[in-house]
Amino acid sequence: MRRQYPPSDDGTCKTEGSVSAIGSVGGGNADKCSDPLAFLSSDIVEPAVLEEARSFAWRHGLAVSGVLFSRNIITPRIYVAELARHHRLASICHPRDLAGYRLCGPRLAGDRAANPGGENESRGIYNLVRDGRDYVALDVLHYDENIIALFLEGDEALRDRLLLITPEVGRCLWQQKLDALRLHRAVNGLAEKDEALSMRGRTTYAQKLVLGFLLGLLGGGLGLAPVNTLYVLGSVLNLLFFYSILLRFYAVALFSGSSGHRAGEKEDEEPPLMPVVDGDLPVYTLLVPLFREQRVVGQLIENLLALDYPREKLDIKLIFEEEDHATLAAARACAPPSCFEFVIVPKKLPQTKPKALNYALEQARGRYVVVFDAEDRPQRDQLRKAVAAFERGASARGHLPLACLQAKLNHYNRNENWLSRQFTIEYTALFDGLLPALQHLELPILLGGTSNHFRADVLREIGAWDAFNVTEDADLGIRLARFGYRCEMLPSTTYEEACCRPRDWVRQRTRWLKGWLQTYLVHMRHPATLFAQLGARGFAGFQIILGTQVLSLVVHPVFILFMIYEAWTGKLFDRPFSLSVSFFWVLALGNFVLGYVAAIWLGMVTLKRRRYRAMFFPLLAMPLYWLLISFATYRALWHYVVRPFHWEKTEHGLSGKGRYRRRSGGHEPE
Repeated sequence: MRRQYPPSDDGTCKTEGSVSAIGSVGGGNADKCSDPLAFLSSDIVEPAVLEEARSFAWRHGLAVSGVLFSRNIITPRIYVAELARHHRLASICHPRDLAGYRLCGPRLAGDRAANPGGENESRGIYNLVRDGRDYVALDVLHYDENIIALFLEGDEALRDRLLLITPEVGRCLWQQKLDALRLHRAVNGLAEKDEALSMRGRTTYAQKLVLGFLLGLLGGGLGLAPVNTLYVLGSVLNLLFFYSILLRFYAVALFSGSSGHRAGEKEDEEPPLMPVVDGDLPVYTLLVPLFREQRVVGQLIENLLALDYPREKLDIKLIFEEEDHATLAAARACAPPSCFEFVIVPKKLPQTKPKALNYALEQARGRYVVVFDAEDRPQRDQLRKAVAAFERGASARGHLPLACLQAKLNHYNRNENWLSRQFTIEYTALFDGLLPALQHLELPILLGGTSNHFRADVLREIGAWDAFNVTEDADLGIRLARFGYRCEMLPSTTYEEACCRPRDWVRQRTRWLKGWLQTYLVHMRHPATLFAQLGARGFAGFQIILGTQVLSLVVHPVFILFMIYEAWTGKLFDRPFSLSVSFFWVLALGNFVLGYVAAIWLGMVTLKRRRYRAMFFPLLAMPLYWLLISFATYRALWHYVVRPFHWEKTEHGLSGKGRYRRRSGGHEPE
């Protein structure tokens, strides 16, 4: 806003600064003083009142229109209508009149009407499109009557493209502009920060070239010497798989000597966390993305309110998709307290959980941020434990900075059916055994999709979540390690609902495995850079944890079919005819047996520590469960090709065993 001065002695009007900032206004008579408020007749504003407002505006460097509005001398709608009539301009006086207009950026490069404010675009000017035609809307609170008159005098051809709007309409457009910017950053923020770290670019040309070369080499080998090629390839793969088996045995050795504990209690080998008094607790942001969760949103609000943390220091953001009216209505019906905020994400592809999290993160007030899912039931003291762990990590020396804590995940409906039991066995071995072993080895940790706690400043620094990765948690765990931060396991449990219907389980597992494949390909775009950032140990751990995991799931059913074929034809126990064949069968059969032994043993150790001894017998069905995972892996490979960014929704609230009891130490399933 230029400061407007009273007429000088020579009868000219003066303004502070150059008019060229809003457009070069030509003409030698542009400075001639004419009363810009002459359109306000005495029937609208009394002359004495108008003169007093004008004098006040001159003395304080304000627009006369702003003074008139603030003193309720005239309403903005009447003022805009009269000003538009006087200059023969179109106007928008009410937000409902914006129907048909679309907010956009400047259409024509160098067009001063498209952006008269230059690079530092004022809040008071907006570029609109309607029916393929460009318009420039000027907010009369920011562009006063004198500037509008000078602007029009400089270029009469612009008259048909200018719209005058009220401050109310301007605020609406400004919010739309901010929302559009937030949405753009939520989708493209990481890719614009570093394209190589985002799945937006999918598979690179170099990766396609390498894959094509390997497939060509394999095809040539199969054509020239098919049997030997398969045996050599199988031997190489089995060597890789052996290291994954060793990792499980390491976890068994690490925890088999520890005594059992009640579910959710901290382990004996972990040092106790010093409590933090309420006065020192920081604001904590809880991000909870929701989509078609009307069945469980009421229980979710109750679970979050049960957390042992001062409500005035909670910043809980329930994140809704724009079209999900049912979940939003169910949440509003619960009338949660003021620590809850409803964040509505505008519709824009890809419609993924990480995009919603990014959109809400910009409004996060907390020093720490945690992600919860709709069906989650975290232990009551989880936030306090996280704050204490972050404080302990900040004071530690000789380690990478602590940026993330992953709570342990388990299921409250573990006894629902066979599938839920297998799911619980898998989760218990993973979060109570394998991930703590990775922490002990100082290897990157693949985060779970929920109950991961972050330092908000670090989360923003590394670009937050990748909106194009459908398993955003695994990707974020690797990226934190690449940026020089460490993740630790938090001695607290969040209980969630295990998928107990085969269709839902397959859809969820397909998405996870597709995301693991995405994560592997993204971080292997530049292997030398990844090696330099993670170091030799971290790079090897990445290959074992992520690369061989997906590859083994692809190969596992093929090997079983191959064994069945060899047994059917009577060749399985024949004397081998070459060294390569002998080496293959020693590795393959050894891995096959040791893989199940390590997995079942780790399951027994971790189940015993949670006192889930009733799960020991279902452990014997693990081979069948692994075949189901392999089926989901092949489905994931197909989805990666045809539907790379599609998010298959997991339905919640379907379990009939969701009853819950509270204990002093937290929540615990019945």
